[in-house]
Amino acid sequence: MSRAASEEGKPMATRTAEPESTGERDRLRARVFDADRKDRLLPFEDALKARISSRQLLWIDVDGELEPEERRVLAERFDLEPDTEGALTRTRTGPSLELHGRHFHLRVAAEPDARQPGDPSWLDVIAGPNVVITHHEAPLQFLEALNEQIAADATIGELDSAEFVASLLDAVVTTYLAAVDRIEDELDAHDARTLGRETGSESVKTLVAIRRRVGKLRRVLAGHRDVFATLVRPDFARGIESDDPEVFLPVSARFDAALNAAESSRELVVSSFDVLMTRTAQRTNDVMRALTLITVLGLPATITAGFLGMNVIVPVSKDDPSSFWLIAGVVILLEVVLVVLARVRRWI
Repeated sequence: MSRAASEEGKPMATRTAEPESTGERDRLRARVFDADRKDRLLPFEDALKARISSRQLLWIDVDGELEPEERRVLAERFDLEPDTEGALTRTRTGPSLELHGRHFHLRVAAEPDARQPGDPSWLDVIAGPNVVITHHEAPLQFLEALNEQIAADATIGELDSAEFVASLLDAVVTTYLAAVDRIEDELDAHDARTLGRETGSESVKTLVAIRRRVGKLRRVLAGHRDVFATLVRPDFARGIESDDPEVFLPVSARFDAALNAAESSRELVVSSFDVLMTRTAQRTNDVMRALTLITVLGLPATITAGFLGMNVIVPVSKDDPSSFWLIAGVVILLEVVLVVLARVRRWI
């Protein structure tokens, strides 16, 4: 029996399903994946009553706060231990991974904003035999996209809960890669502006701000090291019920790639600063070259005036008005020669 696992960069194919319902209850969505090609959406109450076979998987997505009664019926229906039930209610900080009997609770930061990466959205995932419960305080676009994809595509095969969680984590890592891409696009745009116009203090401030955002994004991502390391440990693999004990290896490799991408972004900021300094140095060199040429062009007039001002007899008549124009013409001719020489030598 084939099962679908998360693969690097590969979207999860899905089956057609019934149309989505609308209204306030959309914050509690349930979908049954069936190996016999009968995937369907269920109201929350019906999902709690559904009997899920070994060839089915129930996904319940909770957007926002859970009412106490909803938490209670979820815990009773799926035999959640107190610690597992508490994962739906406790306010936590930071990523975590806990194994509670037949269920495990995973908490990760998802969809970081490239503008404010230090304040990501948090996703809680509770997985057990043939059931996955996701809980988030605010809507997550990648979950919405996943839900729409499931409703529109065809055939995903049979999933167990660990494989489905691996697919979710793969999508989470993709949101980090997307944030890194957006920051790198900003750096590319900044470099283009730097090379195309005069530089100033604003360029330095922009690079400093981007550098801080890259640092925050990397710290948020690096905080998940222990979580992804635990997912691929042999003792955790024995504690979950999955046909594939290495189901989390591909997504762990993608996590490492995302962390390396964040590290590379820090180096790109340094490279952008080098571009800025090079452009500033070039601009300074252009200014100094222009000032030097102006100084050189003034030399013939200065030297000529110096000679004429000496208390000696000069080879031109001081009483003839045409002497002024003769001297001015010689000075202008020398300056024209200097300009032509500078052009030939490509000094200007």
